[in-house]
Amino acid sequence: MAPQAIPKTFSTRDLQRKYRDIVNVARETQDAVVLINNSQPEAVLLHIETYQQLVADDYLFDVPETLKRVREAERSYRAGKARMLKSWDELD
Repeated sequence: MAPQAIPKTFSTRDLQRKYRDIVNVARETQDAVVLINNSQPEAVLLHIETYQQLVADDYLFDVPETLKRVREAERSYRAGKARMLKSWDELD
């Protein structure tokens, strides 16, 4: 499986001030834009075409694997191992 790039992030304040620029990023990258509030992910912005592809896809998310990755990330964060990642595959 090829590594996925980490999505672009913007603060919720940026969304208020730079709405059009952020929507353009979502459209141009055809990827998720994560909105951060108080240093925590709060919402995801998708361009309409990306959203339509997601809801049309019959793919079922692998819930157990996702929960496992979240638990691993939480353990790493608590252990002080937080660092900037270049891809999702770099999660320990």
